[in-house]
Amino acid sequence: LLSSARIETPINPQDSLLQVTSVWSQNDLATYKEAKFVKSAIIDKASLVGKISSSPVAIDAVQLSTHQKYLRAVVKPGKEESEQIIQIWERDFLKTSYNLKDIDAHGKIYCDQEFGGLEISEDLSKLVYVAERKPNKSLPFLHQGEVPEKATQGNQYDYKQDWGEQLVDKVDPVVAVLDLTTDQPAKIQIFDNVPSDVSPGKVRFWKNGIVGVAYKNTPRKLGKVYCSNRDTVLFYLDLSEEGNYTEIRKGADVGDEIGITRLTANGENGRLAWFERRLFKNDQVKIYPGPHEGEVYIMVLDDLGGEPYIIDTSASSVPTWGGIFVPSLSARCWLDDDRFFISCPMQQTRVPVLVNCKDRKIQVLHEGNENVRILDLHDDIVLGVKSDPITPPHLVIARASEGFTFRPVFEPNSVEKFVWSPITLKHEDSGQEEGTNFEFKAYHIGSNGTDRPLIVWPHGGPHSILTEEFSRTALYFCMAGFNILFVNYRGSLGFSDEFTRVLMGRVGDMDVKDCVLATQKCLELFPNLSKDKVFLMGGSHGGFLVTHLAGQYPDMFKGVVARNPVINIASMSEVTDIPDWTFNEAGAQYAFSNPQPALYQEMWAKSPIAHCQNIKAPILLMIGKNDLRVPPSQGYQFYHTLKAGGKEVYMHEYADNHPLGKPEHDANVMISAAVFFNQQIGKK
Repeated sequence: LLSSARIETPINPQDSLLQVTSVWSQNDLATYKEAKFVKSAIIDKASLVGKISSSPVAIDAVQLSTHQKYLRAVVKPGKEESEQIIQIWERDFLKTSYNLKDIDAHGKIYCDQEFGGLEISEDLSKLVYVAERKPNKSLPFLHQGEVPEKATQGNQYDYKQDWGEQLVDKVDPVVAVLDLTTDQPAKIQIFDNVPSDVSPGKVRFWKNGIVGVAYKNTPRKLGKVYCSNRDTVLFYLDLSEEGNYTEIRKGADVGDEIGITRLTANGENGRLAWFERRLFKNDQVKIYPGPHEGEVYIMVLDDLGGEPYIIDTSASSVPTWGGIFVPSLSARCWLDDDRFFISCPMQQTRVPVLVNCKDRKIQVLHEGNENVRILDLHDDIVLGVKSDPITPPHLVIARASEGFTFRPVFEPNSVEKFVWSPITLKHEDSGQEEGTNFEFKAYHIGSNGTDRPLIVWPHGGPHSILTEEFSRTALYFCMAGFNILFVNYRGSLGFSDEFTRVLMGRVGDMDVKDCVLATQKCLELFPNLSKDKVFLMGGSHGGFLVTHLAGQYPDMFKGVVARNPVINIASMSEVTDIPDWTFNEAGAQYAFSNPQPALYQEMWAKSPIAHCQNIKAPILLMIGKNDLRVPPSQGYQFYHTLKAGGKEVYMHEYADNHPLGKPEHDANVMISAAVFFNQQIGKK
């Protein structure tokens, strides 16, 4: 799959050709590692037609990288697990390297999507990033040697809370700046003035200082991965020796709490923009802190000390537009001083959007640009990636001055033996709660061959979205003889804020009924599908749904694969890294406390465990032993309950976390699922 791409800056601006460097990745099933490789494309600047595409060249593991003019900074692992190296490349040669273990100023650099940030200053003299704070040396009480001045005794077993699922080594982040003008000795400044009740991240240079976001970590840290509903401040650090800290934006500014997800700036002296959402802590109607992902608005600040203003993100001329959800930003996204690009889902289709800070409006560039995600922008040229369920990702390109119509750099190849189709769904009004009967969507992919088995696959979250983009997993199952129905039930992202929030308090009912209607409609629309060979597959909240469906509609499905499923919301509330999720999805406000008995009962009643006695279909559970989001106890409870009830159930355990994303585990999960489904087909 295409990870990133960049338009290289030509040595001679008058050159008639463009060079694009793209980074791709795929799992190497011989080594069980992710293989990354780079390709170059030569493009005619006038016609924007690709002329030459190079062969792929394997690249070493890169944890984080950034460009500035002719410099590139790269964070890479060292020889040992504890080592990290920063390399500084100047054009086509390695200028210098820094061994961070030798410098010993901090722990490991954060390379994740939640805290990680890496940027070279415009004058090329500094590199800013976030790293784990270097802890003071801790010695046992019975230590018999001298105790260094900054060492402590007897606290080596103190509990230190991390940031949860996939962030288990992230405890105490600090902002660090590496001086690029010297390497003997190397100089790193640690900014210690960030208050201890917030954890900084997403740093970049701006207005002669550093700007970033900081997440509140009291009274406890709530899991951050996949969650934009975390109380956040936008901060500024000056570059003095003291590194003075100022909060630019915080919840108190709007009488509430706010969640901030991404930052972008038009250089160090231009506008600063960010995505923000209110968490409605003091609202008596909306649930706090709300869906783990939801609609965001765009805030802009023209200058330090100025007043932030909001962008109007409505688009009345586009009927299917519902607001901005889980937007993506490329490293270079500014078209000029006033405008920048984002990409986000519009219902189940990803689209590029142009944000105009001067006019405080947006332009949805959806016509002809379905499922385009912006990757890079240089001068007037915009580079993106496009795919659909049967067409793999490929580079597309457009000239901004010619109306933003993207065209392939090289003609893509589709998997012609498969077809796909979107499906629009809505329940009959009778029996629907007023104000909840929204139209929702799904899409079907597979072969037109006869008697095809169908896998019904709802997404996790539940506040997520399955966009109409290429999936290697979907293609694998189609090649294995199955068709797939992906369901974006009510509560998904990309439709509207009301659409997303309507599911909270109705899980286990509304989302289940949507999956049933989608299945029935798909079987009606595609008569080549076998009604006797309908299977279920899903992970996390998708696992919650498929186990619910197996219990509530036991005669409808022939087999179930559930990956790290939520089985009992009540028991999960005390052990997950996101207890707020369990409260909110049960329809309750979260107050950093345990549920009361009545709420425990409500949580249990909304859970698959309440219907397990009705299950008839064989079930295969796939459990990550290191999962902090949906702890393995959920799967174990379901397995033993089904076993005790005489049900047919199997379980795989993996030394992995919530996504089961390690290449060897991912391969086993998907192959095991196909084998399991085929075994059920073979039964009479």
